[in-house]
Amino acid sequence: MAGQYTFLIDSGAYTDQAAGITRAAALDCSGPYEVPNVLCDSYCMYTNHTYATSFRGYAHPELTFAVERTMDQLAEKLNVDPVELRLLNSIKPGDTSPTQTLLTANNIGDPDKCMNRAKELINWEEGQRLETGGKIKAKGISLFWKTSTTATNAQAGALLTFEADGRVNLNCAAIELGQGSKTILAQIAAEELGLELDKIHVTMEVNTQYDPHQWRTVASSTTFLAGRAVQAAAKDAKTKLKRTASIVLKCSEVDLEVGGGRVYLKPSPEYGVEIKDLALGYKFPNGNAVEGQIVGHGKYIQRHLTPMDKNTGFGKPGPWWSVGAQAVEIQLNPVDYSYQILKAVTVLDGGTIINPATDIQQMRGEMYLGLSFASSESFIFDDNGVVLNPQLRTYQMLRFGEVPKEYLVDFIETPSADGPFGARGIGEYGVIGMLAALANSLSAAVQTNLNTLPLIPEFIWKQKEGRN
Repeated sequence: MAGQYTFLIDSGAYTDQAAGITRAAALDCSGPYEVPNVLCDSYCMYTNHTYATSFRGYAHPELTFAVERTMDQLAEKLNVDPVELRLLNSIKPGDTSPTQTLLTANNIGDPDKCMNRAKELINWEEGQRLETGGKIKAKGISLFWKTSTTATNAQAGALLTFEADGRVNLNCAAIELGQGSKTILAQIAAEELGLELDKIHVTMEVNTQYDPHQWRTVASSTTFLAGRAVQAAAKDAKTKLKRTASIVLKCSEVDLEVGGGRVYLKPSPEYGVEIKDLALGYKFPNGNAVEGQIVGHGKYIQRHLTPMDKNTGFGKPGPWWSVGAQAVEIQLNPVDYSYQILKAVTVLDGGTIINPATDIQQMRGEMYLGLSFASSESFIFDDNGVVLNPQLRTYQMLRFGEVPKEYLVDFIETPSADGPFGARGIGEYGVIGMLAALANSLSAAVQTNLNTLPLIPEFIWKQKEGRN
């Protein structure tokens, strides 16, 4: 019925992105739950710790850890199944975000479907905690969300230029960091133009002197912003293709369609002209030429976003909230509190999934990051704030042999009205709920609340034995 949240964001001695991270934590403070009464204070703290800045998740792994550990502890006190408590309170279309944005099916997705699918994949019905052969198997689950907190004028542009052989050059300023943006954008252009994917060449180099503007490669927004710009450029190119073809075929532009490398008559598809013959303008048999090279221009800018009101905290910070559920199954040795991660599950409502193969791999990489944060990563400080483990030799990360035997990924597809073909952002979401899911599984295993990271065996032992 009510939630009071206080976040202290430790950014070290400098700010950089920390103020924005502090703001992002407040905007989504309640997690994906309908909490009618919310009070949140989020503070950016200057300390003598290591300078910290943004990384995947932008405050959401941390706030989700706190919210989801709380949900498990509430479930325990109420003697209610943790999944059922989440389903009872999950956000729904018609509810509002903490900043009073009205949520609809297209901008929130379906958290209940995500939770039920994650429950199925983790085999929740088998039991949350089982003791077998001197070992303890336990499962933990979490529900999460994140909005893309972007500038109210965040935007992207795209150019499509057609060549004499019918191929198309796609030029935009989206940065390829391994997330598959170039492939996705090529797919969007190919789908919109009705061409084979190998007909689209995406320019990899970025030069701000001649590239269209791209806001940033952040906020899980590249496919969303650049994808819409590419769609607009493709539609502009189709209009110009039809204009040239209407001259050639002596018909109205409205009678024409583009697809299969041709522009053809809708009622009689056998009558048409090849795109390669239109790409640089059409040349008639007598030598006369018309129109010239086809160049499609496209742009997209965020719509209906508002700044946060300084007095009330109300406003619309992002175009959508992607929601999802994650789960972890572990096996713990109660003698030394060492454990093995057996299975990790992610179910995300990413709207329309344009490329399932790349999206699944992206989720798996993010799941690894979240589990690494939760299980081993931390700076160790002395009393003067000096880092004692500043090297990769001593800064512990999840090793190859410690990763789950199974990474299971599935998607719920509730299309977004604004996204390209209904897609939402997914670039950070596989990280967010992993920390809480692992902590919930280990807390169930040792029957002790583990509310501090990282979850190394020594810490678990201390908490279980009541040692400081």
